[in-house]
Amino acid sequence: MMLFKIKMDFECSSLVLAFLLLLLSCPYVGQAQQKKPVTEDDYQRWGTLEVNALSDDGKWASYAMRYENHSDTLFVQRTDQSKSYAFPKGIDGQFGGEQLFAFLAPESQLKVLQLRKGKISVYHQVRRYALAKDGQYIVTFDKGYGQKSGMKVRNSNGTVIDSIAGVTEYVLDANSEALVYASSQSGHHEVGIIHFTPYSRKLVSTATNTRFFNLTWDKGSKAMAFLKETDSVSNATVVNYYRMADKKVFSLDYAAKVEAKTMEIFKRIPFVISDDGTKVFFRVTKKKEAIKNPNTPEIWKGTDRWLYIDRQRQQAEGDIPKVVVWYPEINSCFQINNDDLPQMMLSGQQDYALSYNTFAYGLQSKYYEEADFYLTRLKDGSKELLLKKQTVDLNQMGFDPYSNKILYYRESNWWLYDPEAKTHTNLTKTATTRWDNSSTADAPHQFGAYGNPGWSCDGRNVLLYDAHDIWLVATDGSQCTRLTRGRENNVVYRIAPMEYDWRSQGNFDGRKPTIFNLSKDLLLEATNTNDWSTGYFIYNSHTGAKPLVYGPSKIDEIRKSKNSNYIFRNQTFNQPPRLEFRKKNGTVSKVLFESNSKQKGYSYGKSELLYYSNAKGQKLKAALFYPSDYDPEKKYPMVVHIYDVMSDELYQYVNPSLLNPEGFNVTNYTLNGYLVLLPDIIYQMGNPGSSAVACVTAGVHAVVEKGVVDKHRIGLYGHSFGGYETNFILSQTNIFAAAVSGAGVSDIISYYFNISRNGSFQTDMWRFENQQFRIGKSLYEDKEAYVSNSPIMHAENVRTPLLLWAGKNDRIIPWNQSISYYLALRKLGVATEMLIYPDEDHSMENADNQKDLSRRMMAWFDYWLKGEAESKAISKETSAE
Repeated sequence: MMLFKIKMDFECSSLVLAFLLLLLSCPYVGQAQQKKPVTEDDYQRWGTLEVNALSDDGKWASYAMRYENHSDTLFVQRTDQSKSYAFPKGIDGQFGGEQLFAFLAPESQLKVLQLRKGKISVYHQVRRYALAKDGQYIVTFDKGYGQKSGMKVRNSNGTVIDSIAGVTEYVLDANSEALVYASSQSGHHEVGIIHFTPYSRKLVSTATNTRFFNLTWDKGSKAMAFLKETDSVSNATVVNYYRMADKKVFSLDYAAKVEAKTMEIFKRIPFVISDDGTKVFFRVTKKKEAIKNPNTPEIWKGTDRWLYIDRQRQQAEGDIPKVVVWYPEINSCFQINNDDLPQMMLSGQQDYALSYNTFAYGLQSKYYEEADFYLTRLKDGSKELLLKKQTVDLNQMGFDPYSNKILYYRESNWWLYDPEAKTHTNLTKTATTRWDNSSTADAPHQFGAYGNPGWSCDGRNVLLYDAHDIWLVATDGSQCTRLTRGRENNVVYRIAPMEYDWRSQGNFDGRKPTIFNLSKDLLLEATNTNDWSTGYFIYNSHTGAKPLVYGPSKIDEIRKSKNSNYIFRNQTFNQPPRLEFRKKNGTVSKVLFESNSKQKGYSYGKSELLYYSNAKGQKLKAALFYPSDYDPEKKYPMVVHIYDVMSDELYQYVNPSLLNPEGFNVTNYTLNGYLVLLPDIIYQMGNPGSSAVACVTAGVHAVVEKGVVDKHRIGLYGHSFGGYETNFILSQTNIFAAAVSGAGVSDIISYYFNISRNGSFQTDMWRFENQQFRIGKSLYEDKEAYVSNSPIMHAENVRTPLLLWAGKNDRIIPWNQSISYYLALRKLGVATEMLIYPDEDHSMENADNQKDLSRRMMAWFDYWLKGEAESKAISKETSAE
């Protein structure tokens, strides 16, 4: 027995020795398979996970993978993972209750999956569709939007139960239980309503040689409104209102009633029907005037409140539409606002209108101007001045949905005005918090209140935000209660966007109030601003805020079923986005799908959050991304990407791609052997440039101290405001071996006098006096601040090779800002190159230009930071000799 044991031990030892010798001779045997580097050709293998929907009982989830080459796939999967379906190139997927899932497929097909049976039905010649009554009915159309279509109504079995030719327009009600349509066929025109419980179709109005359009439901599906064109030559129209209860149609010929020869109904925007069904609101506009002689001189008056060029833009687009209120029962109407007060919002019960003029005080150096707000009582048209010089920022005004009271932010407090009692009540005078960002250590991007997300369903409270938390504030001003405890842990709580019905948020120039039942579960977003952990909490008045899912990753795109099951997306920089499922009271999430699983076969980087301080002792953070082949024994080149707060990108998964509107992709650089640093910048008012220098150099030094970067091979990149910061930093320090500035400002004095063409035309003075540039004063109040923060005034100090790029059609920062810096550096003999893209705006929109810019930027850094031979052309093109 002992002899046997010795023999076995000897044999085992011999086997071990042989195995060790084999390992020495074949170093890859017994080790994990070596991972491949990612090349440009591999980029197309990466896709983006898109979260679509969760079925009502949470048993089915829908999601999609989208790819740059458009080889997209739509998925439907049981959340218990027992079944899964993949539909290549499927789009517009919708659940119909728990019985079916429908989607559009190539070749004008609608495919319907019976969820319980697994059977797929195919319907041909379908360009768009809608599901009604929780999927009990399928409505299909054989033409695209804006085209006359044949409409078919099928039951859930696919049987056609109704068919209407020549449908020009349709609208489902809020609960998808009724549908109103307009049709036109062989000179016959009609408006009809389909009810799905039980199925029925009724004509509302018919006509010949005319048309019906602009269909609108009321909130409770008890009435609808539409336009009827009475003359196809003059486009004269009549407003119609149909009341379900008595099946009565009311009509208003607005032009004839008010004898408005110069006014016409504005037809491009739907009507609004008041919640009580007594009022219809529609817009009217002046008929377009003939274009004046283009050779007539433009007259720009110094007293103009509205800048001439912006008035010219508006005139080219047409008159600002005004709002008319119509009382169908008594056939009375009047125009609420006018040219003096063109902007307008309705009170919660729609009995009052708040009107103002954005340009009331002339050329204000603010993004959100101040205006005088007037309150009009719709019952009799009486008007009163409510607020003088109040900001037009919609985040600082709201409306009580249960009354006509008006909420507004002023003098660091929230107030409520009662138009019946004529009283202003300070709601927040007892609260020990700040409701705006004026007291933050970092000079804010621009002043703003944190906002009013909604109202409680009991009609007695309003919900307000401070920097971290959600508050419940009594509308009589008696108490302020903090509902969450984010301040203590640096967590910001906000009501999740999915809790809002975005279809009904409009209120002319304002926003409608949202009502929340706090005794039921309310989904909250949570973000930790110290370590960038994210997630969701569930709040109700009985339990407070309890975590649903929360941790060190980026968690977003949540969807909720009616029985409180959830799906959401979860990702980190090196963990591809996953679709996860969790029940309300569950403690563990189930991974339903993991995107980009092929990444496991490639070398990939990682991210880390750094904490450090600048020379002033201000605490800062930065996200540091490591190269895919990271070896702690080596030192790597690094590119620093700047804007303002950047460390919040710590957990963002970024597909490698050349389709980058700004030419930069953090993953591309880590795959190419670079460290990438995204540092935060905090600002001192009056010193945006030096603030950027102090914070960015502190971040670079923090990485140098870690011993992972070659301090002689560090590059800098910024776009837009980051481009300005890049231009300035290079004039103050030589720690960077190369830099790229995209669409950046170089001469802030000339930019101060620029007129932006981004939407409306306004001067850019507001950017310096009250917004991102944070000078805080006009040029004439503090010339030294403008000179000291202007990169071009210090260009003689620049030694860093700089690549500049801009779009020739940039509407935000004129491309001559890049030209000015290019000419200065060229004059001074600094190695520089400039790329101008003729048909591009502030960022690249053309895919070929995105690829070109991405490659050129990478080549620039490769040459100056790596000295790669293939980039020798750069040396010739940028030589100062």
